[in-house]
Amino acid sequence: MYGNFKEIREAARKVSNARVAIPMGHDIASVEALLQASEEGFASAVIVCPEAGLKESLDKLGKKLPPDIRVVNSEDPEEAALRAVALVSSGEATVLMKGMLKTSIFQKAVLDKETGLRTDRILSHVAVVHVPRQDRLVAISDGGMNIRPDEAAIVQIAANAAGVIRALGAEEALVALLAAVEVPNEKMPETIMFERVASRGIPGLKVAGPIAVDGAMDKEAAAIKGMTGDVPGNANVLITPDISSGNIFAKAFMYMTHAEVGGIIAGAAAPVVMLSRSDTPRTKLNSLALGVVVTGGDNG
Repeated sequence: MYGNFKEIREAARKVSNARVAIPMGHDIASVEALLQASEEGFASAVIVCPEAGLKESLDKLGKKLPPDIRVVNSEDPEEAALRAVALVSSGEATVLMKGMLKTSIFQKAVLDKETGLRTDRILSHVAVVHVPRQDRLVAISDGGMNIRPDEAAIVQIAANAAGVIRALGAEEALVALLAAVEVPNEKMPETIMFERVASRGIPGLKVAGPIAVDGAMDKEAAAIKGMTGDVPGNANVLITPDISSGNIFAKAFMYMTHAEVGGIIAGAAAPVVMLSRSDTPRTKLNSLALGVVVTGGDNG
């Protein structure tokens, strides 16, 4: 399994014909990430954005667009989002990436009935985090799409995240259903739900829950708590009970540690890189590489 984002970016270079379509990708952070992806040789791009805005960012960076990045002029965010999604759904691009536009506009285009990327699977956000203390990658879900998922949704969210971690080379998905405690408590509804999901199991996955973060991630903590099984201490997929805890958890890594993070939307017909407008060029680059490795391009 890949151990960090440097290895993910190296793997992305082995994927051929990866091309990202990015609506309103004229902000400096997005442009920097796209230029770096081109320079590293793992993705070309189509930027659907105001040409004047792109020129302004390039001038500030002192850069010019390479031949493998082209521009489609669009001033309106909604139009830009739909045009970028259409490029992916038609096969002209292989990865969709969110630029400087509102998440609601971006998601609406992704789910558009005519040209969108909807499938029969639930869409869920998967944040892949490099954990410095243990020097490994884990997938955290869902901090970006599903507000308060029920049991059926949790099963699909776990399956989506498992697909991502397997694409990164994990032999098996070890899924921890996170809560504050391991003992079901009626005053903590997520513990009851997670106990039911874990007892029923998820086909193809090893699941434990409810389980706290220490027991999921640290072998010594798991041993002290008397936990047994494959997941405690070894989890590589961490499922949170709602969007708030997932979002806080993933962003705490980003802004309170030196961890590197990348994120994609899983469950769509093509990889979707959906980031905050405040994310750094490095996070955008990592996320693009993640999308390419997971399902982008044609393996050559």
